[in-house]
Amino acid sequence: MSNKVVSVIIISRRKDALTGLLQDINSQNTSLKTEVITITDVSPPGKARNEGAKKANGEILAFLDGDIRLGNDLYLENLVTALVAAPAPGAVCASLRLPPQTSAFQKRYAREIAHSETPVVDVMTDVYVVPSACFAMRAELFTKLGGFNELMIRGEDSELTERIRKAGYRTVLAPKTWCFHPSPDNYWQLARTNLRNGAGVAFVDAWYPHLNSDIHPAGIIHYSAPKTRPERAMRFFQTGFKAISQGKILLVSAKIYYSLGYGYGLAKYKVLKQKGRA
Repeated sequence: MSNKVVSVIIISRRKDALTGLLQDINSQNTSLKTEVITITDVSPPGKARNEGAKKANGEILAFLDGDIRLGNDLYLENLVTALVAAPAPGAVCASLRLPPQTSAFQKRYAREIAHSETPVVDVMTDVYVVPSACFAMRAELFTKLGGFNELMIRGEDSELTERIRKAGYRTVLAPKTWCFHPSPDNYWQLARTNLRNGAGVAFVDAWYPHLNSDIHPAGIIHYSAPKTRPERAMRFFQTGFKAISQGKILLVSAKIYYSLGYGYGLAKYKVLKQKGRA
């Protein structure tokens, strides 16, 4: 794989927050030729990643969020090995794990909210969302499919995954490959994150409802058939009542703030949509 050029595209709000991640990249044990492209203070995330891809020279694009830390010095090698394996998948992602130095609050958050972590696997395993925080795909396919949808302020990774799979490619979790991604470190961050996520989904439902994909509540390795908005709402409340019965306070709180964000966002964007038609 020594002739492969990998463009590592990092998006972040602040360039001065990337020191640890850049050190991880420089410490990789690999024969791959790499270039690092940083995109800061560009939103939404899909647009930022597309801007990075336009500047890239590599035949493989490896996307990372700025708050990611790599799990070991074989991260890039393992990701690319999985990507070029025959038959080649369309996109490969890494498992998300909590950082070694994690508070009790973050550990509890991860236990109660399934999407916080992904199990590390021994063989390539199909996933139904490639997290945009840490995944790779061939530049040729990325360009052919049109990259990320820049209209979406949340869920752009789910939508791209769906297009990759509809084009006939697998989307997989690379074996023995992980990165560290922090959970919210306090209740205020939990509230802010879920308010933002709810509003982001409301934006897509209001303007581009056909683009919203359904994600299984148990995590990305579980398949979920497409669902209507009422079906999504029904499962949301069912899992909420189950969380109450199990005493999962942080999950219940996350759902409450998500609902508030969604309700606010849906009202806001519907008003804007009606004004646009006036």
